[in-house]
Amino acid sequence: MGMFSDKKILVLGVANAKSIAWGISEALHKEGAELAFTYVNDAIEKRLRPLAEGLGSKVILPCDVASDSEIENLFVELESRWGRLDGVLHSVAFADGDDLKVRFSETSRAGFAKALDISAYSLIAVAGRARKLMEQSG
Repeated sequence: MGMFSDKKILVLGVANAKSIAWGISEALHKEGAELAFTYVNDAIEKRLRPLAEGLGSKVILPCDVASDSEIENLFVELESRWGRLDGVLHSVAFADGDDLKVRFSETSRAGFAKALDISAYSLIAVAGRARKLMEQSG
């Protein structure tokens, strides 16, 4: 029995097999965790699905963390499938491609706001909603 045996963990932010979130997911799986994964678009899903299925995950769900309704839908679906949640791995990061092509000091205000919303505020939004499923077990 591993350290995470019988634990149900939600993973957000796997973009590919080189993602930090993927390395952590593999370690959690080796320790016995059951994992659910999210993807933001079809391109990410195409890369994520075979990785997640390789770890035996049956829960691979869409979620754009910039959308409160998608976060809500994610947790409604998790509650329906699992009934509880023991942990969340938030490894979401974003920066607009146009802002990555210029000097840091030339980052647009809108681009910075979007990057902060997706990369940082989404942790608050996800944690707030996850709390309801973690009150007894997480």
